[in-house]
Amino acid sequence: MMPTNIPATNGHDSWSTPGPSRAINVTLARADVETLCTKHRTRISGIEILPGGGTRVVMMNGDDAAIMRRAFGKSVIAGVVKREHWLRAR
Repeated sequence: MMPTNIPATNGHDSWSTPGPSRAINVTLARADVETLCTKHRTRISGIEILPGGGTRVVMMNGDDAAIMRRAFGKSVIAGVVKREHWLRAR
């Protein structure tokens, strides 16, 4: 049963820990990211090329993200990266 006295948050409280993000920014080219994900049998939810170089990949689940963080190693970009803006089609 879920607690009923939950304060307004971003959807998570002490009883619901979201864990690390599924998104990973790396210095690798998109093709290299896709090859590594295939090699490690992980599934990609979304992928985009970063304007400053590198790739942003979103894995299907946290387990796949954890596997790929280890696989990417020193290629992982720490901190905020610049991304392309896009418009939603109406």
